Amino acid sequence: MQKRGQVSVFAIVGIVILIIVALLFFLRNEYGFFVSPTSFLSDKAKPIEDNLKTCADQSLKNNLEEFGKQGGDFFPNEYLFYQSKSVKFYCKNLPNTETCLNVMPSFDEIKNNLKNKIDFDLNDCLDRDLIKSGFGYKIEAGKLNTELLTSSSNLAVKVHYDVKIFKDGNQYGIKDVVVNYDAPIEEIYAVAVDIVNSEARVGFFEQLLYMLNKKGQYVVNLDKPYPDKVYKINKKNSNFEFWFAIEGERNL
Repeated sequence: MQKRGQVSVFAIVGIVILIIVALLFFLRNEYGFFVSPTSFLSDKAKPIEDNLKTCADQSLKNNLEEFGKQGGDFFPNEYLFYQSKSVKFYCKNLPNTETCLNVMPSFDEIKNNLKNKIDFDLNDCLDRDLIKSGFGYKIEAGKLNTELLTSSSNLAVKVHYDVKIFKDGNQYGIKDVVVNYDAPIEEIYAVAVDIVNSEARVGFFEQLLYMLNKKGQYVVNLDKPYPDKVYKINKKNSNFEFWFAIEGERNL
């Protein structure tokens, strides 16, 4: 009987210890007890920052192929349906001539197309349940802003989410998220400009000579789904492809 009583006492003590540990863990996580305000607010911000980065990364991965293979336009008005893609016309046919009319969008326009798609995806992807005040702290959410940063080697998306967390006079703002991806669209767009200008001026483009002059930094492939043309560009050592179409003359 004495041994049974001792076991019962130990069991009760163990349960009490577990309750105390659980309570301390709860107070630490929900009220910030035993931790600095900066650490507490940073811990509360991390799930929001992680969710934001995951959403931005997913949006880029999900959209870049379609963006590139449709000429930088997700919903082109004038396009060639080619290999299950709506490839935007960059040069429109001029009747009874080899040349065409240059209707190429500006670089800012195609960047804005991608930005708008990422903005839409982010707003759809974000976990709004993370932006809720809790025990001992308050969260205020403002606007979500994205910026596309282009360079010679890649594309970066910078996301600013105006979210602030408050506790006992202390404040913490959500850090900006930057996601990089292998998509040198600025350089490839410059190649597309050279191609379209040549097609509009003389009706053809010397792709082999061009690639030699550029020392193999770019690969330009041409397909001719009659009567149109599709140019496919990618930079050396990059998997990102950019397509656009040149309209040919149709015999009615």
